[in-house]
Amino acid sequence: MSNLTQRILTAIIGVPFLLLVFYFGSYYFLAFILLIVGFGSYEFFRLVDNKNLDNKNIIGIVFCIILPIGANFGYLYFIFLFTLVSIFTLFINLQKQDLSNTLIGAGTKFLGIVYIGWFLSHAILIRNINESIFPYIDNTNIKNNDIGFFWIVFVVACTFLNDTAAYFFGKYKGKIKLVPRLSPGKTVEGTVCGIFMALLSGMFINLLFSSPISYKWAMLLGFVVGVVAVLGDLIESMFKRSVSIKDSGGLLPGHGGVLDRFDSLILVFPVMYYLILFYYLRDNYLIF
Repeated sequence: MSNLTQRILTAIIGVPFLLLVFYFGSYYFLAFILLIVGFGSYEFFRLVDNKNLDNKNIIGIVFCIILPIGANFGYLYFIFLFTLVSIFTLFINLQKQDLSNTLIGAGTKFLGIVYIGWFLSHAILIRNINESIFPYIDNTNIKNNDIGFFWIVFVVACTFLNDTAAYFFGKYKGKIKLVPRLSPGKTVEGTVCGIFMALLSGMFINLLFSSPISYKWAMLLGFVVGVVAVLGDLIESMFKRSVSIKDSGGLLPGHGGVLDRFDSLILVFPVMYYLILFYYLRDNYLIF
């Protein structure tokens, strides 16, 4: 079975599943993000293993999984747990007898916790954003005022359609390599096409949900998603190249591992969360 066929089959199965999880939200969405964070952190710390560091991967994975749970209860719980996790990450190094790699080991564990646990947990904050911005929402025409459903669909759809357009256009029309030392297959033409598709996707999703935001902002935020998604993809490629690995895993047919599929979203989620807050609260004090 070709890589393209595997990608299409994965999308046919995955897209309806994602929409259902996004729609029901609550603990269904939390469980989904916990799975993504769990597998993603496992893949990340497995990459670190290639550098032969004593990282106690299970601790890093557990610390990553804790953060989405805090995010589900609210932003204050989220940052409180992140602070505790950061402190304990330092404490667990005190018992080491060999301190030669302590700085590098602690640094990579912090990186994994922030990159996987902290960044991806913002998906939950986006899905539950109603609680933060409800007093500032005008008549959105969103069923049950569930603006969080609109935003998570907006962010994920723009990101995935950006990736899809960039992949196909770059594969068949791309000539100029974007950053060959990080991602040999990524082209300038594909990247531009992907960003433009993200912009159009933002407009379409906004229309599909009866325009809960202005089209100027829908275009702007779609454009931002496209740009940040490219950076997120390149960052994950940088990590893989540093340990000479092509794919982070093989869980998703045609895509590789969880990090390979969600690499763009890892960076998009936190950036978009704070931009969404800015959109609603730009004329008020920021209340998280």
